[in-house]
Amino acid sequence: MNPVAWQRFLQLPMPSRHDVDWRHLDLRALRLERVEKRTQPARVTFRGQPPTGVIFGKLSGHRTEANRFLGKAIAWENRHKFVALHEALWEDGAVVLVPKNCRVTDPLEIHYELPNHDSAAFPRTLIVLEPGAEATVVQKYTGAPSLQAGATELFVQPGAHLHYISLHQLAPTSFDFLIKRARVAQDAEIDWVIGMFGAALGRYDIECEMEGRGGSSFMYGVGLGAGQEQLAQFTHQHHRSGDTTSDLLFKNVLRDRAVSSYTGTIRVEKNCNGTNAYQSNRNLVLSREVQCDTRPVLEIESNQLRCTHGATVGRLDDNQMFYLRSRGLNEAQARQILIEAFLEPVLARIRVDTVRREFEELIRQKIIR
Repeated sequence: MNPVAWQRFLQLPMPSRHDVDWRHLDLRALRLERVEKRTQPARVTFRGQPPTGVIFGKLSGHRTEANRFLGKAIAWENRHKFVALHEALWEDGAVVLVPKNCRVTDPLEIHYELPNHDSAAFPRTLIVLEPGAEATVVQKYTGAPSLQAGATELFVQPGAHLHYISLHQLAPTSFDFLIKRARVAQDAEIDWVIGMFGAALGRYDIECEMEGRGGSSFMYGVGLGAGQEQLAQFTHQHHRSGDTTSDLLFKNVLRDRAVSSYTGTIRVEKNCNGTNAYQSNRNLVLSREVQCDTRPVLEIESNQLRCTHGATVGRLDDNQMFYLRSRGLNEAQARQILIEAFLEPVLARIRVDTVRREFEELIRQKIIR
């Protein structure tokens, strides 16, 4: 246990609807009593055949190499209560470290199978691509813990290229708090797809920090909500250097009495001319009982740049439904086609066929039915 982080966790009040970032979320069912006694490690499995020189395995087996990066992307001191809880109680996780100019051709997969029932898990993931390296990393979280608070740090060093896919599918009784933060260096690129497929309440903080000229981040996400699930997404595109690009598209589909809340921030520091940043949040609601809130934020301190954002909340188009029905499709088939078409721009970013099919099947099971 990290005693300093634990004290910070104890000192921070439980978030409530009086807090701007939590005003649409209900945490009353979450019980944190004696959470440190309920901690159980996630079962971690690894798939893929990395070339010689690539570190791919449990953090506990590679702490000497990992310590150069751990904690350098995510500073827990100024974060919300559950980031402090993670920092206090995490013990192990997974690491991927790809050396300079190494190209990993096969996807590397990390699967966290989280403990069930009245348990808590705090996995930590570190992904580092050294200069000129290339890799595809798939990360999965499944299970039914009462609480999961994880963190992933991603370092994409100069000239490196990372394709990162993350899939989160927990039980409708689980509380899921995750923070992911990437640091993108000069001429480096990260192309990530985040699938948020279920939890009683899931809060996902997804952030990129653009640190070097020529760096690019393409951040795509799909979120699903059904029943009375709550989905909160906080994205942050932080440009510390000019001539950088960040492109973000998050699409959500909500049905029944699901609740979603999106807050996206683009921040551009002074003298970061040449920045090109875009942010879009699109929401498709399938019932009148859905609650959906979207809030884009721009914090711009440079003047020679291009920053744009957009947000929409809408239903299936009646004219499109009529057109498909008139071509012989029944209502369920027409709805399926339109929902799949709505999500296609995100799914098209997944360059691992088996993972894309897994995303598509989860969408059919949960939303289309």
